[in-house]
This record gives sequence, C-alpha cells and structure tokens, in this order.
Amino acid sequence: MVLKKSLPIFNFLIIFLAIFAYYVNAYPQHAGTCDVAKVDSSPHAGNNGENIVKGDGGYKTTTKKDSDDYVVTINGPESISGLLIYVEDKNGTRFGEFALDNNMLQYKSCEGGIGDHNTLTHTSKDKKNLPLDLKWKPGSNFDEANVRSVVVIDFSHWFHLEDVKLKSS
Repeated sequence: MVLKKSLPIFNFLIIFLAIFAYYVNAYPQHAGTCDVAKVDSSPHAGNNGENIVKGDGGYKTTTKKDSDDYVVTINGPESISGLLIYVEDKNGTRFGEFALDNNMLQYKSCEGGIGDHNTLTHTSKDKKNLPLDLKWKPGSNFDEANVRSVVVIDFSHWFHLEDVKLKSS
C-alpha cells in the first residue's frame, strides 16, 4: 500500500531530475539563441540574471583583411566551450559566409539574414583552443559591418565580446 502512495512522488522526482539535467547542460551542441544579446535571457543567465557578466573577460575579436575575404580571430586567456558569432551590416542584417574548416564548429540556421552560412556556433561543449581563426567572405559589397560574438567558458561563465567594425576598404 505504501508503494502505491509513493508512486506519484517517485514520478515527480524523475521529471524534476530530467528538467534539472536539461538546464545544467543546456545547449551543449549549439547556441540556444541566434542573437548574442539574448544570451542575457537564456538559461546561462541564471535566476534573475545572477550569471550575467560585465566586461569581456580578456577575450577579444580582431579582424584582418585577406584578399577579398577576412580572417576573424577570437583570442583570450583560456579555451572556450561555446561560441556564437555573426556579421551584421549597418542595418542589422546578417550577411556573408563563414568557411567551416573546424569540426568543433557548425553553421546555425537563423532567420532574417542573407545566405545560409552567416552564423557560426559550437558542436559540443568540448574545449576549443585559442586563438580561433575564422574565415569570413562578405559575398557582396558593403560599406561597413559589425562582428558580434559571445564566448562561453562554462555554463555560468560567458562573455559578450566587443563588437568589431569591418570596413570594405
């Protein structure tokens, strides 16, 4: 008789543990959002934003023109587990194409941009060594653009990197 009365409690505990496990390991195979600003309202932010960080943690994004393409480099004090990066034109539209030559990264399908390969994210929470060089091709003429990115060290530690301006000339 006691066993039958305990069944609802047991079921509740199983459901609770499943939900808890999801939040502890949220988005280990990709960024959970397409917008770096929305990380502040993701599970990474914690309860009432307790995990929202200030500053860049010593991580930097730099760019270098290489013929008609650009090399976007992410550097910092230690390896990263996650990444979300894209380039927006002056109107806030994503464009261009990242070359995918690192099996720890993948394209992220996000609406509102030009092209299918304009956003990169991680494939797992495995550590990615820095510096991380990413090849980006504009695909069309542009005047200026912004590289927007966020890096994740672990679930509770992540940094918005300062936007980097790109100019076509």
